[in-house]
Amino acid sequence: MSSILYITQIHIEPGAIQRLAEECARHHITRPLIVTDAGIKAAGLLSLALDALPGVACTVYDGTPSNPTEASVRAATQLCLDHQCDGLIALGGGSSMDCAKGVAIAATRGFTAHH
Repeated sequence: MSSILYITQIHIEPGAIQRLAEECARHHITRPLIVTDAGIKAAGLLSLALDALPGVACTVYDGTPSNPTEASVRAATQLCLDHQCDGLIALGGGSSMDCAKGVAIAATRGFTAHH
């Protein structure tokens, strides 16, 4: 297993998706927003993530474009606020991670789709 330890932890290993419930519990996340894209959803990875989080009230934003836009960050942020999400899961590559980082900033700084 490889891990990147920075501000957050990134686990890189086959089957790492099975660690989602453990990581959510470790961070006291009970209502995560999963930020992903249509390709990840079509490949079945979103279903695997949701299956790895039994009993967890997840909200999904799957509209991340290949280069996240302000509009995508605002839309995901609005979902996060509307569903009172208490954490973020970026599922996919750099675009999902970038969009989720934008949501983290916007949701904690009071930005909404109406700003």
